[in-house]
Amino acid sequence: MVTIQKIGKLFILFLIVAGLASCNDDDEVAPFQVIGEAVIVKRVINQETQYARYFYAYGNQPMTSAEVDLPEGGTITLSEDQTERSYYDMPEIEDFTDTVPPIGQFEFTVVNQGIEHFDTETLEFNDLAIPVIDSVSYSNQKIYVGWEIPTTDKPDSYLVRLVDDEHNIVFSGVLLNNTADVYYIEASSNGWIEAPEQKAYNVELWAYKYEDGISGNDVHFNVNDLSIASTQVIWGD
Repeated sequence: MVTIQKIGKLFILFLIVAGLASCNDDDEVAPFQVIGEAVIVKRVINQETQYARYFYAYGNQPMTSAEVDLPEGGTITLSEDQTERSYYDMPEIEDFTDTVPPIGQFEFTVVNQGIEHFDTETLEFNDLAIPVIDSVSYSNQKIYVGWEIPTTDKPDSYLVRLVDDEHNIVFSGVLLNNTADVYYIEASSNGWIEAPEQKAYNVELWAYKYEDGISGNDVHFNVNDLSIASTQVIWGD
């Protein structure tokens, strides 16, 4: 079964580690805090635009459980990562549908040291356009990726990734601002999860839209929309 779990999980860790590293710099133990996030994911599957939601909760101390109550009713139990500081629920490819899943208010409940803590996330949907990759090529141990910058409905940032045919991450780049329109993946680049092989990979361009008024380190927690473009490239071709 093909999933985006490994992709999404690394995305979460990328956000929370980069954004909250400063929270652990002090010697004093800060009071427990939790951030709950609900995000709409939009991508093309079998030539159709489809949608899903994913959820995560991050605490500045380890947690023993986390769940989210949905606006349409029902509760999803989130899975923990190895740090026990972030819990998540990722959609499988089969969970994507051609209609936008319910949005609204999501209630997160987590347990830290036997005490329940709560956070509320109000999700809106901006219907962020899927980015357009207009050029991909390989030459001399380097992949070139170019894309169009939209004149309207601009994303707030981009991220370039390389995944194999089972959607496992092979390479993950750095977060780019919304004026970027080109990226190079080199054999010597930081961000390789696995060494490249001479075979076909999927280049994915992730476009993010943040909640209104969000900037600086706050972007690491306040993703509202995620749209993903994908195209194939052969490393070593």
